[in-house]
Amino acid sequence: MTTAYNRIDRFLRKNLNDDDYPAYKEELDALCQAKLQRTWVDLTPQDYAEIFRTARSVDYAARLAATKLKEKNNA
Repeated sequence: MTTAYNRIDRFLRKNLNDDDYPAYKEELDALCQAKLQRTWVDLTPQDYAEIFRTARSVDYAARLAATKLKEKNNA
């Protein structure tokens, strides 16, 4: 797992009693698995056409593409 997962798990171990820890650990695992199982959404040909139609430079097109990808994959 990730460093963030390990930090949270360590915090739970230190701050919960032995009876409560398994339930919280199970919830943490479920959250992490849900995030790992997300499907990547790529840009459509229409997205690319819009980006290159509005971009005035390659750098600006790259920023627009990155922003569009973040919108599609963080929703």
